[in-house]
Amino acid sequence: MLDVRDLECLAVLAEELHFHRAALRLGIAQPALSKRVQKIEAELGIELFVRGSGGVALTTAGQELLGHARTMLGGWRAMQRAAEQLRAGARGVVRIGAVGSAFYEALPRLLAPVRAALPDVALQVDELETPELVDALRVGEVQLGFVRPPIASGFRVEPVWSEQFVAAVPDTSPLAQHETVAVADLSEHPVVLFPRSAGTGYWDRVAALFQEAGIEFEPIESAAHVTTILGQVALGIGVSIVPASAERVAIPGVSYVRLEHPISLPLAVASNPGMVPLAARRVLEHLPGVPIIR
Repeated sequence: MLDVRDLECLAVLAEELHFHRAALRLGIAQPALSKRVQKIEAELGIELFVRGSGGVALTTAGQELLGHARTMLGGWRAMQRAAEQLRAGARGVVRIGAVGSAFYEALPRLLAPVRAALPDVALQVDELETPELVDALRVGEVQLGFVRPPIASGFRVEPVWSEQFVAAVPDTSPLAQHETVAVADLSEHPVVLFPRSAGTGYWDRVAALFQEAGIEFEPIESAAHVTTILGQVALGIGVSIVPASAERVAIPGVSYVRLEHPISLPLAVASNPGMVPLAARRVLEHLPGVPIIR
């Protein structure tokens, strides 16, 4: 059976058409190269080279088989390069989960430099609610999760993004004409939000806005995602507090108004220590503000 070294010898000798020069390039003695070529020809049962006093020439059969040899050698070298990239974490598949509101602006901005720096790393990004995302991280179904902290203990959590909350109100509401709005003004309308169990970090920050204003927070829990919340606002069901990046979602009937006393909403990347493959570590290295994991 031919091995990779046999293929290299054939390719180099076919280029040099001289045993001495080919042996120098291959780093072996000329007699050893001659014996190897003879062994290859014996195994194939075909003469590949015609020997002469000034060098060698490829036979017709040798010219045809040389193409196959180069294809096989190219495949081997490509496999070696791929293996090197895998060892370095520059190749592979990284499964990522993210809360829905991260898709509006944060993820495109955060992952753009990752894609540029790691073109051979495939990023599979799925939208998951926080409880599902935590479970997926725990069992290794996803390697990285973009979440609104805090989350359950046991995970490595690093902040990567922060934005302000804004009020989402129906176009038909007088509040839509204001440059800023107070939480007290919002409390006069039904507040649409998802259940706290779907995202405690987000929910608690919105609740804090009302509590700091001395207002009891009792939202209508009728929407699972921010996009659904905006649809409810457009229908006039109520108002809501959403990330500023939600303004990128062009939903007719919804106006966005800044809060008089804004509060930030952080986004963090979470990982399960001991379950972060090398390619995922490389992704982390290219996220802003995330220390390198060694």
